[in-house]
Amino acid sequence: MMKVLEISHLNKTFGKFQALSDVSFTVNQGQVSGFLGPNEVGKTTTIRSVLGLLKRDSGTMKLMGEDATGNVLDTHKHIAYVPGEVIYGPI
Repeated sequence: MMKVLEISHLNKTFGKFQALSDVSFTVNQGQVSGFLGPNEVGKTTTIRSVLGLLKRDSGTMKLMGEDATGNVLDTHKHIAYVPGEVIYGPI
């Protein structure tokens, strides 16, 4: 089965704050997955790292078998992201 998303030993710090510590998981083709957890555990940081919006400190991220951060524009062709806090302008 093809690995659509493969994250291995992902780490990210902001100064002294360890936002991600050794995060690893795989999503296979045809698999439906949820990315759930309480606030401040690194869900958004993980997603933003895959999207290339944040630079990881270490670890690997593969999307469709390719380095997710190698060509960010190509990565964005395969995934979509809608943040939980969408801010709209004046109505």
